[in-house]
Amino acid sequence: MIIAIDGPAASGKSTTASLLAKKLGYIHLNSGLMYRAITYIFIENSFINSLPLSLNNFFTNLNLKFKGDDLNQVYYNNINITKELYFEKININIKTISNNLEIRTYLINLQRSLVDRKNVVCEGRDIGTVVFPDADFKFYLNASIDSRVIRRYNELIKNNKDLKINELKKNIIKRDYNDMNRKISPLVKPDDCIEIDTTELTITKQVEYIYSIIEGINNKW
Repeated sequence: MIIAIDGPAASGKSTTASLLAKKLGYIHLNSGLMYRAITYIFIENSFINSLPLSLNNFFTNLNLKFKGDDLNQVYYNNINITKELYFEKININIKTISNNLEIRTYLINLQRSLVDRKNVVCEGRDIGTVVFPDADFKFYLNASIDSRVIRRYNELIKNNKDLKINELKKNIIKRDYNDMNRKISPLVKPDDCIEIDTTELTITKQVEYIYSIIEGINNKW
């Protein structure tokens, strides 16, 4: 079974998907982690400003692996880079990666192959529309911009003590605009999804609500 969760930045997708997967005994596939990993690699190799020329032989020689029960430990050239993927420099540059057709095609195929014939909760920005359009369940999480800014701020301030919340808000608004207006796999709400406003919901309530929907429908089968 495939459960797809889409939504904008800091709407609660990743944490909700992770906890829901554990509750169901499924694999959690964080598609955003993959885009973060590619962004990190491009930054580290000074490729970020040379797309698309830097893609020559890039994937052929790419030593990138996702390990762990939830595929949430990222290894590049056999080094665990997971902790390096949540700095603001990644957030600022990830749009360059997510807007590139070759990279998106590569990662979409990778996502499909990693969960082939498995039970999975997958989240991102094009999961229910592009990656898994035939998912068994589709959810779209949304929240007010201020709520999302506070969530992302609390997440990032641990690694960046100089982070300014106003600048973060501007970056999230820019990210939303880019995600929703890019030509390749834009963020859109799937027609057949269940939309959930998470502004006033705790993560626990989000998980319980989605779980109850899945179990309620399953019980009717």
